[in-house]
Amino acid sequence: MARFVAGLGQMESDTAATGLALLSFLGAGYTHQDEKYRETVQRGIDWLVEQQKDDGDLFTGGTKVSWFYSHGIAAIALCEAYGMTGDPALREPARKAIEFIITTQDPRRGGWRYYLDDRGRSTETDTSVTGWQLMALKSAQIAGLEVPSEVFDKIDGYLDSARAESVAGQYVYNPEASLTSDTQRHGRDPSLAMTSEAMLMRVYLGHQREEPSLVEGADHLKENLPAVGPVDGPTRDCYYWYYATQAMFQMQGDHWQAWNDQMRPLATQSQVSSGPLSGSWSPRRPARDRWGHSGGRHYVTALHILVLEVYYRRLPLFKELGK
Repeated sequence: MARFVAGLGQMESDTAATGLALLSFLGAGYTHQDEKYRETVQRGIDWLVEQQKDDGDLFTGGTKVSWFYSHGIAAIALCEAYGMTGDPALREPARKAIEFIITTQDPRRGGWRYYLDDRGRSTETDTSVTGWQLMALKSAQIAGLEVPSEVFDKIDGYLDSARAESVAGQYVYNPEASLTSDTQRHGRDPSLAMTSEAMLMRVYLGHQREEPSLVEGADHLKENLPAVGPVDGPTRDCYYWYYATQAMFQMQGDHWQAWNDQMRPLATQSQVSSGPLSGSWSPRRPARDRWGHSGGRHYVTALHILVLEVYYRRLPLFKELGK
């Protein structure tokens, strides 16, 4: 749960910070049962398990809107640690974390957002928060934990509603965002980040990469390859890069080649190479990251690591499933 001295984010969540750090270690194959980094990974896992509530919730407090982001990220970490090692001590914590996601699913729209009603169900759904919950559910399923098929069906149904009406293959953040609020109405506009996240979700839900909507989405991402942009108008967005890297990796072919040729050198060359923060990525340099002010150096660093681990963290699902 170490925090960087420089580049602290405005949002606070020890759960999310610990989960992202664990995913970075696990993504490189380091578990609590391996010699290298064993103690570091074990401490992170132990802390999450110790903080887990009886209903499975992993959020320990902090910025309220980070609740389900935090739980989803930490749940992925627990499920991956369990799936990679088969450690029986992790089965129940991972199962409880997944059960919390299942029981809080929005019964009307099929996803998750920030808050729960008095019945313990999500009051809204957005593509961003829902994506993290789906990744946790799929990690659980891969690890051998049971997830009812109707949970996935509801998510797929939500994604149908989140498709942009004006452009093919693109997705919006919140198709029911208020049109009367200047700060909310943009949620109905298609975006690169939501398109890439929704594409990856579709793949995990069993859609074929040859489907026209996935190809159209990949074409759009290919037209918007990762770039830092100028200081006074940065296009740097590691949230977009994180999901788009995974989506394009699943698409393979020319889409992945074009994306990887741009993403890999950009990520490796921007890593801090000297000084007390060596090995990290700055949320402000070489240009300001879109969400760096919220997540800080820890968030930006973790997502860059996960981007660079995509080559071996997840085989293309189509190859895994023999498609």
